[in-house]
This record gives sequence, C-alpha cells and structure tokens, in this order.
Amino acid sequence: MDNEERPSRPAGFDVYPPGYGPLYDRAVEVFLADDRVRGMWLHGALARGAADAASDLDIDVAVTDDAFDEFAASWQDWLADITPTVSAVPLAPGSFYALTPTCERIDVISEKVSAIPTTALSRRITVFDRDGLTAQLPPPVVDPQPNPKTIGHLIGETLRQAANFETVTVRGDWLLGVLAVQSVHMHLYQLFAEANKPQPPTGPKQWSSKLSSHHRRVLEALPVPQPNRESVMAARAAAFEVFFSEAPAIAEAAEVPWPVELSSAVTGYLDRIGLPIT
Repeated sequence: MDNEERPSRPAGFDVYPPGYGPLYDRAVEVFLADDRVRGMWLHGALARGAADAASDLDIDVAVTDDAFDEFAASWQDWLADITPTVSAVPLAPGSFYALTPTCERIDVISEKVSAIPTTALSRRITVFDRDGLTAQLPPPVVDPQPNPKTIGHLIGETLRQAANFETVTVRGDWLLGVLAVQSVHMHLYQLFAEANKPQPPTGPKQWSSKLSSHHRRVLEALPVPQPNRESVMAARAAAFEVFFSEAPAIAEAAEVPWPVELSSAVTGYLDRIGLPIT
C-alpha cells in the first residue's frame, strides 16, 4: 500500500514528541502489510483524550484466529521491522512494552479477532479496520465507583503494619523507618485515589491526576523522612495525623465499617511501648 493510502495520524497525535510520528508511521506500514492483522487501533491516553508529551504509544491489533499463534510467536521479528529496541518485555502472547534506542515507548496488545466483542480495551481510536471490527467493540465500561473492599483493606493494612514499627526502634534501623513511613504514604495515596473514583482507568504514570485537589495538597505537605530518628519520627507522626483525620470520612462515605477492634489494639499497643500514633 503506497503512502497516499496509509491512514493519517489521528487527531491529537501532535502532542507526542517528534520521534513518535515516524514510529507510528512505521507500525502502520508493518501491520498494513501483514494480511493476518485485520485491524489496528490506538488505546490508552490518546483514546481517553488525555495524552500529553509523556504518554506512551499504545497500539492494539486484531489478528485472525487461525494465524494468531504464529503471529504472536514471531512478535520479536515484526517488532524489529517496526523499530530497533533496547528493551522489550513480553506481557502476553503477541503483547509487550518496549523502549527504542531514542527512548520512545511503544506498547502493543495483540488480540484474536474473535476476542474483539469482549475486549477490555473498549476506548480506542481506529487506525485501520479491514473487516468492520470496530462496530463489534463493547461500549466503554462505566468508570468504577470506589471499591469498599479496597478501602477496607488499605485502612486495615495501614493499622496492621503500624504495629511493626517497634522493629525500627529496637534495631535502630532508620532506613527501615524511612520505608515504614513511605508505606503509610503509599497507602494514603491509594486510599485517596480509590476515594476519588469514578474516573477512567489509567496507567501507573498518571499519578497525581487520580487525586482530588485537596488530597493532592495533603500528600504534598507530608514531610519526606530521612534515615535518622528525628526525621523518621516526625514524618511518621505527620503521616498518621493525616490517616486518622482523612481515613474515617472515606470509610464512612464508602459505607465501610471502621475496624474498631484492630484500631484499638494497635493504638493501645503502640501507646504502651511509647510509640503512639494518635
């Protein structure tokens, strides 16, 4: 297929850095030349309307069922036809994430044609579609509400792990103390992100966008611990002050019972050994 017949770059593609244009063009060329590939789409941030200069190039291809195994097994060959890479990590048959020598990030998901009606990748931009497969895509899944089980787990784990802090002080291991405080920070982040749903599913590099403006300010204000007693203890106190001021309201909004027995046991124990968190 000559250049005039190739699909143009989709709307919004110009947010990518310059190296992504030729990478996209070459992927289109390789997949168009392979009759086993019946459709090509872009998913991820571009399909959500949220792409920026730091977004990956996320590609999905549909492959005929009878040729899928052969296509998937040769992924390193057709990837090499698209671009050289310095890293390529397989995810599933015919699927991987890769890094080019100039550090463009290209992720490819391969699916059987028969899997299109039930695919989880329902938000897509069509690049080419030989067989009208786009019409078989399921409607985008309604963005999920906060999950009470996730919220309950994060609250419970924050409290349970708090009871382990004596290990830090007995051993004088303040590097471990840094990790203990960072664990509280991570649980707070995950709790806030869950509470901020519904929102479209996003990748791990879409970090702060998963937070409300209030929760982002709260996390940004937390002191970052250094591996010494004074810093760790101050950062720990600040983290648990946020936990006990924010987590109960999140639990109540999600109709998650506060773990009274666990909370009382942990806070009472830490009080007795001189390491209070309330």
